[in-house]
Amino acid sequence: MSYKHNNLMAMRESYWNDQTSQHVAEEKRVLQQTLQALGVFDQPSEEDAKYVFFSLPSIIIVKGYALGFAHDRVQQLITQHIRTNKQQLQQKTTLKIQYHMSSYR
Repeated sequence: MSYKHNNLMAMRESYWNDQTSQHVAEEKRVLQQTLQALGVFDQPSEEDAKYVFFSLPSIIIVKGYALGFAHDRVQQLITQHIRTNKQQLQQKTTLKIQYHMSSYR
């Protein structure tokens, strides 16, 4: 793994393992609600949300840290990722983490 990948994975793990922040807990709930609204899972568990969170392209992780994962622009990127990969996410297929999204602006 590259140095860049290791730092981003540490960011993902640090965020997901934060059990004290109400803000993080609310963002996790928003992700679960998004998964349900987009029909990925009927009743998404926190483990389902974790799986999707760890599949997010790195640009979403960086923007999420900067703006918050509930920010409109970040939510648009998350929704785009979910829609693009819905079938693989439903099957919990291992997705290669992307650094960029093709239609990111």
